[in-house]
Amino acid sequence: MHSLNFLLTLTLIIGVLSCSQAPVKKTETRDISQLTPEEINKVNEEATKKVSQRLKELASAAKKSGPEKVQFLASDMYLKASAALMEGDYYTANIIFEQLIQLVPNDDFVKQKYAISLIRTGELEQSKVHLSELFNKSGRKDPKMGLVLAGVHGSLGEVKEAREIYQRLVAKNPQNEEACIFLAKSYAVEKKAGKAIGLLEKCSNRNPKKPIFDYYIGKINVEKENFKAAIAAFKRSLKKDPEFSLAVIALGVITEEQGKHEQALKIYENHLDKHPNDTIVLTRVVQILFSQGKMAEVIEYAERLSDYEPENLNLKAKLGILYKDTKQYAKAISIYKDLLNYAPDNDMLLYYLGSIYQEISDYEEAIVYFGKIPEKSGLYQDSSFQIAQMLSLLAKADFDKTNEKGDQHKRFVNFIDQKIEEIEAFKVEFSVVKAVYFEGLLDNDEAIDILESLRAEKSFENEHRFYLASLFEKEDEFGKATELIEEIIEFDPKNAHAWNFLGYSLLERGEKLDDAYKYIKKAVDLKPDDGYIRDSLGWYYYKTGNLPKALAEVKKAAQQVPNDMAINKHLAIIYSSMKDFGKAKEFIKKALETAQNDQEREELAQALKELEQKRIPASFKAKE
Repeated sequence: MHSLNFLLTLTLIIGVLSCSQAPVKKTETRDISQLTPEEINKVNEEATKKVSQRLKELASAAKKSGPEKVQFLASDMYLKASAALMEGDYYTANIIFEQLIQLVPNDDFVKQKYAISLIRTGELEQSKVHLSELFNKSGRKDPKMGLVLAGVHGSLGEVKEAREIYQRLVAKNPQNEEACIFLAKSYAVEKKAGKAIGLLEKCSNRNPKKPIFDYYIGKINVEKENFKAAIAAFKRSLKKDPEFSLAVIALGVITEEQGKHEQALKIYENHLDKHPNDTIVLTRVVQILFSQGKMAEVIEYAERLSDYEPENLNLKAKLGILYKDTKQYAKAISIYKDLLNYAPDNDMLLYYLGSIYQEISDYEEAIVYFGKIPEKSGLYQDSSFQIAQMLSLLAKADFDKTNEKGDQHKRFVNFIDQKIEEIEAFKVEFSVVKAVYFEGLLDNDEAIDILESLRAEKSFENEHRFYLASLFEKEDEFGKATELIEEIIEFDPKNAHAWNFLGYSLLERGEKLDDAYKYIKKAVDLKPDDGYIRDSLGWYYYKTGNLPKALAEVKKAAQQVPNDMAINKHLAIIYSSMKDFGKAKEFIKKALETAQNDQEREELAQALKELEQKRIPASFKAKE
């Protein structure tokens, strides 16, 4: 029904009006903010009755006291009703107006205000009574009352009554723009398009400089799918008024619906060249370019529109996204900080700012903004995860510089431990971040211990088993790695990557090559387009001396995953074994571009140096 604000307003009215008459006995009340919606509705109904009754009593007392008292009370009630209208509290205004009319029954201005307020609350039948009285009182000539009353008839489905009023108004004043348009609309609704267009043409002849009639002729033709006539009408409209935005939009939309999006944009842009301040058309251009992902093109228009509509926060947010996507980070930061002035606790704005600072590697600032996102937010877990990742990077950089686990290390570990303790759901994912960090310090034993402690957790999934298995492989604990992968296969026999892991592990160790081929071939059969699995098959052929097949398979892998360091290195090794040193150099360079650590880069750089001397690198030979 009504809101809590309505209840509070009613309570205030009772108090204020009562104070002007006599003191009211205090009663104990519950805390309003603790009421349920059903209780609020019930209290509202009771308060409404009390206010209405109190107003009746005040009006009755005023009438008995004479005209001066009536005038005083009427003025007081009118001011309070007007204040309620200004605040958008039409329910309260209606309650006051209802009794005010009883006090001043001949005041048409008050009746008009009441009728309009009733429309705002959907009480159309009651509004119609007062509007009809006022319109009849004017001899059914008042165009303002007539249009409002006809609109109420139309909303109630009383087409005949609405049309009669519009016809009367048009007959009385052939230049009445609103009456002509609404009358034409009523014909169009009943599929009487010809009659509607005929009326609009007459009105246009009477108002030859007004573009609106041709515009509605175009709209009706669009509904009839007579696009040629519609376009002609919209162009006539624009000829009469080149600044008429609605006609420009209508022409553009027709063109868009015909699939001619570039042509539609040209219509809008040509109009903006002549009328750069047209915010309606600017908005349309921004919507189209934004939806098409044309970030670079849309910025100019979005900036211009934002200048004209500085309070449009939604547009500012979009502009911030555009700046971020086009790497204009300083502008994006400025936009989002400005928006935070309006909504300092908005989690999405805080997240955007955090992610921008993260993208430009300003981790401390990123951590500040991510850290402001409250726990109740849906972004809290991800923002905490991002903080963990950045603290990991800061700790690793500090370790690389000092070769010690210093303050940044403690900061990272404390944060991870705190989050794991704080929320159980964080345990596995945040522990994995911790394990990756220790792996980066070449402390694989610590990383393994962390992951081993998670194996009983429900959220410890196959991806975590793969990671733990890879750590065991690094420590030459092949039995433990195999045990983990076999766990995966037991529950998911069609897991291609698990079969590939088993086969590739045997290949790298140079053991049971027949079994290695069997496992890798099974993986290929399950996922023939997976580049990493194709690389394993190619590597099997290399290991068994079939260089042509090895090259064919690893080239297929490179097509699927062109920027993988290991695949490009394998190609370089195969080409060098085939004495094609030029190709080998090409792929070593590609591998260098994606090397992950200094050890890999040093090894690849040395291999490149040896290839330039046209000899097979020693490191390649060691892998054969």
